[in-house]
Amino acid sequence: MAKESPQHKDKLGQDLLVDDCVTFPVSNDLIIGKVTKLNNKMVKVSKVPSGKWASEWNKYPEDLIKLDSSLITLYLLKNS
Repeated sequence: MAKESPQHKDKLGQDLLVDDCVTFPVSNDLIIGKVTKLNNKMVKVSKVPSGKWASEWNKYPEDLIKLDSSLITLYLLKNS
């Protein structure tokens, strides 16, 4: 049997999937990132765009908010 992928929901109750764009807190900052893996209890997210410092975290799904991908594209174009 194939292993079933965990189901997670963000702070607003939206389903989280791999490659979804999300925002999440790190220290006193709000980071924009992408879901890279769904673990049993946590979600692995990476910073977008990735920098030279640590750019991956494991976060609880309740700490994430899913964002519209078109808004992220506009943000990246505007800040590059």
